[in-house]
Amino acid sequence: MATALGQAGRRPEQAARRLAGDSAVARSARRSVVLAAAVAAFASCAAPPAPPDIVLVSLDNLRRDHVGLYCGGRASLTPEIDALAPEAVVFDDAWAPVPFTLPSHISMFTGLYPDVHGVDRSTARLADTLPTLPEQLKAAGYHTIGVASNLWMQGEFGFARGFDHYEVLEYGLVYADRVNRRAFELLDALDSDVRPLFLFLHYIDPHCDHFKAGENALPYYAPPRFLEGLGVSAGSTDFCDEADHCASEFLAAADRELRPVDRETVSRIAALYGRGVAYVDREIGALVDGLRSRSRWDDSLVLITSDHGEEFREHGRFLHVQPYVEDLAVPLLVKLPRARRGGARVETTVETVDYLPTLLEAAGEPPPSHLQGKSLLPLVRGEVAPEARAAFGRDKLDRQCFTLRLGQWTLIHHRDTGSSELYDRLDDPTEQRDVAAQQIERVEAMRTALLRIVRANRKLKSTIAAEPVRGDILSDDDAEKLRAIGYVE
Repeated sequence: MATALGQAGRRPEQAARRLAGDSAVARSARRSVVLAAAVAAFASCAAPPAPPDIVLVSLDNLRRDHVGLYCGGRASLTPEIDALAPEAVVFDDAWAPVPFTLPSHISMFTGLYPDVHGVDRSTARLADTLPTLPEQLKAAGYHTIGVASNLWMQGEFGFARGFDHYEVLEYGLVYADRVNRRAFELLDALDSDVRPLFLFLHYIDPHCDHFKAGENALPYYAPPRFLEGLGVSAGSTDFCDEADHCASEFLAAADRELRPVDRETVSRIAALYGRGVAYVDREIGALVDGLRSRSRWDDSLVLITSDHGEEFREHGRFLHVQPYVEDLAVPLLVKLPRARRGGARVETTVETVDYLPTLLEAAGEPPPSHLQGKSLLPLVRGEVAPEARAAFGRDKLDRQCFTLRLGQWTLIHHRDTGSSELYDRLDDPTEQRDVAAQQIERVEAMRTALLRIVRANRKLKSTIAAEPVRGDILSDDDAEKLRAIGYVE
């Protein structure tokens, strides 16, 4: 400062010119600041980025450990799904709430557990007080299309609400290529500038199959070429019993009668299921190709998952009833627009009730306040660190048998009997060794947490008036067809 004053004292005219120059610089700087503020203000008034197209794909009955991304190095049945991993974020620990198509999908569409929304039988229709995912996306400006292939997905249960077009394909040996063809027909009928789009596609394969003489007598359907090496054909009676129970009826009768089934036969039944997994995987590859060629892939958010798994006597049963890992563990891939964060994996425990808030956030819409799910987008984007979360579920038929998965532990609790099972998923990922007797304090803590959720479900259902509307939805013919693929009530 002394030097500057000295110079100013010696050369006042130079100091004056320098001060004048400084003022000009200051004025120029101020003008730049004002201009920048104006640009920022203009930008803030500009329209926000357009919401992405959203594609939700549900692969009915697909258990997680049959997807190559999760099968621990075994030969993969799902190369097409596996090939999506570099473009998607893969969740390693996603769980469905119940091994039953109807309530599990209603949970995806409402963000609520089955014991809250109550749609878990053929006579229950979703309460009008509960908004669904397609309804909320439709209100946000989305064009909404849904194609399903299981009678439990009938629109009258509540699935059709909010869709511009919703249909369940005619019952039969549907399978995935028909879902693709219909989806592409509907997309091709749209103008290419119809955006944003919500597309929901449901594939019934690889599901246990009905007996249809001359077409398929196997427990699981697969095209003829997928039967090579198994020693069976579509018309084989290898899976029929003396009472002429064939296909899924063979499985149901074996469970009903507690009939022993030798290990080799169980392995062949599981192999048939695996061939069906391979079949639907090929069609998912065709779906992706079709979406790419229609410019509906790169800029879309795509979520691929399942509603439940399948049992092969791991815990004494076939089909899908119990709340063990083979029934409730589901695959989950989320592809962001332009494949951002592609190749990442998330270990955090998540649930299918999280899908609704996730997709609403992607659409720029606030979720309803009553949701039990939580948006996964912060995890997908890598914005938050993995956190400790639990997964809650229950048995399909025994509505007093619940499960809670927390960290490495699985608790199965029977509320009527008070009995509990505990499994260490790190040492015992298939949940075969019950260690409840050695972990009494842990069992009690998890049981308390589980019962707290049960009570909260009951309270929330009352608070939000979620009692379903009762009445016949399925025809007698529909009910018979569902019994033929292993569904009993």
